[in-house]
Amino acid sequence: MSLASLAPLFVFAVSFSFYTLCLFPGLGGEMNSGDSAKFQILGHTQILLHGPGYPFVQLLGALVRFMDLPLPPWQTMTVVMAVIPASIANAVAFLFVRHLTKNTIAAIAAALLLGSAELMAVQATEAEVYPLALAFILTTLFLLALFVETRKLGYFLAACAVYSLSFGNHLMMIMLVPLFVCVTALNFRLIVQPRNVAIVAAFVLLGASQYLYLALVAYSPDTAYSEYMPLPPEPMELVDYVRGTYFADLYGSGLASTRTLQSLVVTLRSAHPWFSAPLIAIGLVLFALGWSHRDRAWYGLAVLYGGALAFTPFMLWYGAYDIRAFHLPVLGPLLVATVAAHFWYLARYRRLRNAVAVLFVTIGVFRAGHVAMALWDRQPLFEGLEPAIVRMIEEAPVEQPLFAMAYPLRMATLYHELMGDLPSEPMYRVWWRAVPELDTRREVGGIVVPTDGYQFVNWIEHKRPELKCQTRKIDLPAGTRWPAYAFTCDDSQ
Repeated sequence: MSLASLAPLFVFAVSFSFYTLCLFPGLGGEMNSGDSAKFQILGHTQILLHGPGYPFVQLLGALVRFMDLPLPPWQTMTVVMAVIPASIANAVAFLFVRHLTKNTIAAIAAALLLGSAELMAVQATEAEVYPLALAFILTTLFLLALFVETRKLGYFLAACAVYSLSFGNHLMMIMLVPLFVCVTALNFRLIVQPRNVAIVAAFVLLGASQYLYLALVAYSPDTAYSEYMPLPPEPMELVDYVRGTYFADLYGSGLASTRTLQSLVVTLRSAHPWFSAPLIAIGLVLFALGWSHRDRAWYGLAVLYGGALAFTPFMLWYGAYDIRAFHLPVLGPLLVATVAAHFWYLARYRRLRNAVAVLFVTIGVFRAGHVAMALWDRQPLFEGLEPAIVRMIEEAPVEQPLFAMAYPLRMATLYHELMGDLPSEPMYRVWWRAVPELDTRREVGGIVVPTDGYQFVNWIEHKRPELKCQTRKIDLPAGTRWPAYAFTCDDSQ
């Protein structure tokens, strides 16, 4: 094999080593500790995730359980669903930019700047679905760019195959449909043929069939937990779950203020402080100036920029509190397109192009070192969880206590509970699952953790005004990062 063909494998290997060495040290993560811990549970136990279900991630979890490697399940699951996809994304970025610019140094710069961007580095080392989404996105865009350049139908069909598969990871991928429509409209006679339509329809069915596996999980007796639906669910409830109706109040709520826009700007600026924002702006200007002498590479750039633009409305429209976690599908293509635009435009100015290449690679290397130090500084979130929970159970003030805790801690507790490291009784609940229990209990008492526990006790007194609650702090093992309180509520009448 030639050095040119080995280069993407080298990029993958370096990325894989970097992210593995910088892996978050334990359950959860700093971006969204609750969701990350929940994804990591799939490494040892089959559960239902939050909607729309993530069947591709479910399949990855089944693969991890089948492999049964001699490693902690949280670690294996993080590597499979985040480290490997992020490394693939960096390798595809390298291939994409090398193809557009015919410049290996430019391609190295693109992989470095993408791989060391703040959001990318964090999510590549925690159990998150967005590195996987980015790998699907960049691969799809690369295949579409090859089709636009060569008009070889195989590239378009391959893009459709990858794109269909990506829906099993995240339904946000629907935002790329306008780009496919645009490419199809511009190549209508070539693409819209009975054989091609049949092949694309088969790919669509293949992608949709991943949700049949989700139904299998939902009705399997081996599924140990469901966050929203009762198990087994009613058929229409399963449909609502896949549609994401549990999060319907977030749809469009991002447009009620400028918060989502401000958050996206922060993501773009913080990718590489003092550098990424002006770099992206200059890249857009160079791309626009290139209109007058467009060539095949310029159209490849247009596909990349089109991909980033396609996801931007979702980032502004969806009002999730953790919307920054969703930004990688915009940031990734934008950074790759920006680097490619600089080197494509500067192709006629060889000395300047070489100087920019050295600058970009130098910044990328230093940024990777800086990010690595920041990643190594992260501390475990749930160290000492098991003895702390056992102590809380021992200190419970009633025989059947309500055990209410914040969402991240509940997911970490669930991880150990399903591993058999913690007793399954009493039932641990997030606070919004504990509140309905107030209507059915004559004896109200239990444990609240962590610091939002007093709010939960106040909610009890609001819900049951005849009750007056008292709390006492539980002495937990040294080093426990969050307090816990025992509470009892008596009739004040």
